[in-house]
Amino acid sequence: MEAKLFEAACSGNLQPLYDVVGQSGVAALLKLHLLGSIETPLHLASMFGQAEFVREYMKLSSLSAHQLSQLNQDGCSPLHLASAAGHLEIVTFLLEFGKQKSAVEELCMKKDRDRRTALHCAVVNGRIDVVDVLLVNCPQAAKEVTAQQETVLHLAVKHHQQESLEFLIGQKLGSSVEDLLNVGDREGNTILHLATANRQLQTVECLVKQPNLNVNAENSYGLRALDIMYACALNSKDMYIEEAIRLAGGCRSQLAATTNQTRPSHDTQNTSRGSISLADDWLKELRSGIIVMASVFATLTFQVALTPPGGVWQDWGSNATTMSNSSVVPAHQPGVPILYNLDPKQFNKVTRLNTLTFMISVATIILMIQPFKIQSLAPGKLRYVVLAPYVVLFNVIFMAVDFLSIGTIMTKKSPTSSHFWRTSFHWVLILVFAFFFGTALYFLPLRRGSRPSQNTQSSSQNSSP
Repeated sequence: MEAKLFEAACSGNLQPLYDVVGQSGVAALLKLHLLGSIETPLHLASMFGQAEFVREYMKLSSLSAHQLSQLNQDGCSPLHLASAAGHLEIVTFLLEFGKQKSAVEELCMKKDRDRRTALHCAVVNGRIDVVDVLLVNCPQAAKEVTAQQETVLHLAVKHHQQESLEFLIGQKLGSSVEDLLNVGDREGNTILHLATANRQLQTVECLVKQPNLNVNAENSYGLRALDIMYACALNSKDMYIEEAIRLAGGCRSQLAATTNQTRPSHDTQNTSRGSISLADDWLKELRSGIIVMASVFATLTFQVALTPPGGVWQDWGSNATTMSNSSVVPAHQPGVPILYNLDPKQFNKVTRLNTLTFMISVATIILMIQPFKIQSLAPGKLRYVVLAPYVVLFNVIFMAVDFLSIGTIMTKKSPTSSHFWRTSFHWVLILVFAFFFGTALYFLPLRRGSRPSQNTQSSSQNSSP
């Protein structure tokens, strides 16, 4: 019977509920709420959004406020589950029932195992409409903190809920937002610390506009928001985040600026590890692509050496040359490349260039298969890893010159020589343009986003109030 009732709660079928009450009375429903921290049909219906089932269940069972806020084995009440899932109708009905029992505050202040309220669950999942209803019925819930001393603003930033954060700061919290902007969590991190560590540029720009925000607040380790940014892995948004914070009056702490040694907090360590993980994935894809291209070039150059363009002579030359010592040397010998007889000097240059390209390709493959990770590289050495594709670009250039040299030999005395060079000239221009364009794309962002030197930081510290 209970199994059918639980299935009905998930599907919203009311008939099994009526059957249970008709056969065993209301006591059968109340009995489910007397066993402590267990899952009840009300929990399931609230989680799956079965509003009509919740309504009828509440009417038939006549639960008390304490039973209504009962936690399941996962430490969640029906209001927690409905708020997290965004079931506004169920949240509204539960709050209306709480008003009838004069227990709205008890419902809204009930905390799960992580000491999160229903408001916290709604903020974490970005349920703005639910957040609105909960704050209207219980405004004091906004000041509650979790087991990690996190406020609703901390949770909004930590879980990347930008809309929830803007809704809370701009519309819902009112004057109480001043008390929450500079509150630190268990490790003293304010929401600006978290937003900076997570590289949330939009969030940082939103926060620095708040007149009561302390941009130079320090956490338990004495680190400010700018110190947190320098303690984490490099990111393309660093320049803009630093600019936004500095324009709002932010600066590095004296200790971090002078020693250049920081100790990231737990959240910043997690963020740094996440950034390093993404960088490692990027590095793995970069290495794979370089290895593939280098393998292609090694194959092409090996093939040129094995079977030179134009082939090799298959017989002895019929036109012999008589030397001064009366010895007869044939015009060509079997196995000698035909291009060599056309222009020996130019062919030797092609051979050396082809060999150089082959060796560079092999060396690139050997270097790229070495196991290394981002965290094992110093920041200054990371540039050399990113420059690795340019090694492949040099291979492309060598292959192009190789091609042009072979074409020069083959069309040296051909009527198509002028057409060959006109066509080649256009390809050379495209290759040169691609090289300089790619170089500009790489170096310009580095120059714009380069961090100030230690002297610049020290001077900014001395000039800051």
